[in-house]
Amino acid sequence: MFKKASEPFGSGISIFQMIWLVYMAAPIYSMLQKPVPEMWIGFPLLILFVALNIASYRDVPRRLLYVLLMYGIVVYLCFRYDITFWFMGFYAAPIIGLLPSRKQFYSGMAVMLLLFVFVFGSHTHHFTGSDLVLMIPSSALMIGLPFILRAGVRSRELKAKLHSANEEIARLVQIEERQRISRDLHDTLGHTLSLITLKSELAEKLVLKQPERAVQEVRDIQMTARAALKQVRELVSGMNAVTLAEEIQHAERILAAANMELTVEGDASQIKASPVIQNILGMCLREAVTNVVKHSKATGCGIVVQEDRSEITVTVRDNGVGLQVAAVAASPSGHGLVGMKERLDLIDGRLELQSEPGKGTQVTLSVPNIVKNQQAGDNKR
Repeated sequence: MFKKASEPFGSGISIFQMIWLVYMAAPIYSMLQKPVPEMWIGFPLLILFVALNIASYRDVPRRLLYVLLMYGIVVYLCFRYDITFWFMGFYAAPIIGLLPSRKQFYSGMAVMLLLFVFVFGSHTHHFTGSDLVLMIPSSALMIGLPFILRAGVRSRELKAKLHSANEEIARLVQIEERQRISRDLHDTLGHTLSLITLKSELAEKLVLKQPERAVQEVRDIQMTARAALKQVRELVSGMNAVTLAEEIQHAERILAAANMELTVEGDASQIKASPVIQNILGMCLREAVTNVVKHSKATGCGIVVQEDRSEITVTVRDNGVGLQVAAVAASPSGHGLVGMKERLDLIDGRLELQSEPGKGTQVTLSVPNIVKNQQAGDNKR
C-alpha cells in the first residue's frame, strides 16, 4: 500500500526536482575554477550525482542505496575540494523522506547525521563566524526536510487508505440495501401476490354459482393490485414503514381469503415500540402469516401479542401439517426464516421455531422492549 501511494508522489517530485537541478550550477561553477586534472575527477562525479538523484525517484527498491551513494559523493567532494559542496546534500535529503519503510528511513537519517558529524568535525578549524551563520540553519533544514517529506507521504497514504475504506463501506452499504430491498420485495409482494392468487381462485369458483360475490372478489383483487403498486413505490422510496397493528389487519384479510379462522390475543395498538421495531416486527409477522397460508394447510391460525418490561413477543401458531425444523433450517430458502432472523438481528431480537409433523407450527418473535426500559430509567431518575 505504501509503495503504491509513494510512487506517484515520487514521480511528481522527480520532475519538480529536475527544475531545482539548475542550482547544480553552483558546484559546476566551483568545479570550473579547479585545475583541469581535478575537473576530470569532479565532473564525472557531479554527473553521477545527478543521475543517482533522478534514478532515486524512479527506482523505489534501490532508493536507500542511491541515497548512500549520493552522500558518499558529497563527502568525497567536501574532503577533496571544499566544504561548500555539502549543500548538495539538499538533493539527497528529500529522498530519505520517500524511503518506503520506517527502517530504511531511520537508516538514511543515521547515515546523514554521521556524515554531518564526520564532515563538520573535520572542517571545524576552517569555519568562521559567517560560515556558521550560514551552515547551521541550512544543516537544520536539511535534517528536517526528510521528516517533512515523510509526513507528506504518510498523509497521502492515509488519504488513499481512507478513500479505499470509504469505497468499501459504500460497496457494503449497497449490498445491504440490495438485500433489504430483496427481503422487502419478498415479504411485501409475496404476501400481496398470495392474497391476489387466493382471491382469484375464489372468484373462479364463484363466477357461476355466486356471480355477485365473484364480482366483489374481482374488485378486491383490483384494490389489492393497486395496494401492491403502492407498496412497490414505497419500497423504492424507502418509505415502507408499517406497524404491528396494521399487519394484523392484513393478516385477517389474507387468512379470510384462504378460509382460515384467525384468533388474536393482545392489543397490538397498545404497543409503544419505536417505528423501527414496529416495522421489523410487522414485516416478520407478514412473512410468518404468508408461510401459514402457503405451507401449513391449516384451518386456523392464532396471533398472540405480549409485552412486558423486558421484551415484546409476537407468536404465530397454526394447526396445520407441521414440518421438520431441522430440514427447514438446512433449506436454502428456509420458508423466509433467514430473512426474518436477519431483520430481528438488527434490533437484537430472536426467532424461535417449534413444530412437529402433524401437530402444527409455532413461530415466536421476541425483541427487547427498549421503550419500556428507557421509561423505567427515567422514573428512577
